[in-house]
Amino acid sequence: MNINTIGILGGGQLCQMLSEYLTSKNKKVYFIDPSENPPAKSTNAIHIKKQYDDSESLKFLSKKCDVITYEFENIPIKSLEEIEKKINIFPSSYILSISQNRLNEKSNFIKCGIKTPKFISFSKNENLKDLIRQSKMKFPLIIKTNTMGYDGKGQFKLENPNEIEKTFSDLPNNTKFIIEEKINFNKEISVIIGKDIHGNIANFEPIENIHKNGILDISIFPARISDEIKKNAIKLSAKFIEQIELIGIVAIEMFLDNNENILFNEIAPRPHNSGHLTIESHSMSQFGMLGKIISGENIYNPVSKKTGFMKNLLGDFFMKKNCNDILNEIASRPNHFVKLYNKEEAKIGRKMGHVTVLTDEIKRDLVNINNLIS
Repeated sequence: MNINTIGILGGGQLCQMLSEYLTSKNKKVYFIDPSENPPAKSTNAIHIKKQYDDSESLKFLSKKCDVITYEFENIPIKSLEEIEKKINIFPSSYILSISQNRLNEKSNFIKCGIKTPKFISFSKNENLKDLIRQSKMKFPLIIKTNTMGYDGKGQFKLENPNEIEKTFSDLPNNTKFIIEEKINFNKEISVIIGKDIHGNIANFEPIENIHKNGILDISIFPARISDEIKKNAIKLSAKFIEQIELIGIVAIEMFLDNNENILFNEIAPRPHNSGHLTIESHSMSQFGMLGKIISGENIYNPVSKKTGFMKNLLGDFFMKKNCNDILNEIASRPNHFVKLYNKEEAKIGRKMGHVTVLTDEIKRDLVNINNLIS
């Protein structure tokens, strides 16, 4: 299979880093993004400034490209289904449809025999108080919109029954939800796993994730869990991607509860924030893995070079007057890597870049980075 031209839907930081990999391998890359200066515009990829459902642009991609992928979930499924008749999309529109709907996502986990937090479906024409009582779920609970949720968006917490009435009034109309028990977990981990067109499956070992205000703050490699849990997390991940017939990569976010049960939370059928550290920490990054898959190449299990962690840089940090001095100091240190996404405007909670640190002294160096950035 001779694949030289690749199309990407979305021009954010994931497209930026994937394009950097692909163009370094002499691939031609086109990407669609409606914004004026998306992060991927800083690469050698060609920017098509159109909406994701623009029929002419989609036709152009299907004619010019050998294969198409995407960098975020909230792309109109109809757009993908239409061009999928003419060209391969990896991962497929079917897999994207699973990730776009939390109820669909959890139903697919259960179909594989994989545990999830206890949940029920809900819509605003139902009696929320009666539904919760009948479900016998225990507080605290989280109500999540079925679609369009990321980085803590579309989520409403219910700490106790007294909050039901107020929370119900805050929920958007004409929207479907799931309600799930809030897990008292020990750790959150993610497994990034891929499968190529030749049937090879490869994965990164589990990565430990720490969130702050619903947004990923720190990822640590390898996750500080037992070997048995690592093996089980990878085994369940492989089982799931076989079930959904994946070609491409997917990041699976999981909870580890107090009894060391693994509970699947959600998937992202694309490179994932927690996997950015693989650029420096492994023989093949998550972008390299996806790049090889969509190029028709064989993949293999990446070899880790060193332990380390990633710290997200949010817009809050860039509002400091001395932020550039801090970044220059970090970048001057051995085994410290700063990656900026070239976003024009810093906003509170907006991901603007990340820092990766390769170290055997994770606790010590995490404190140092947090002191500099926080």
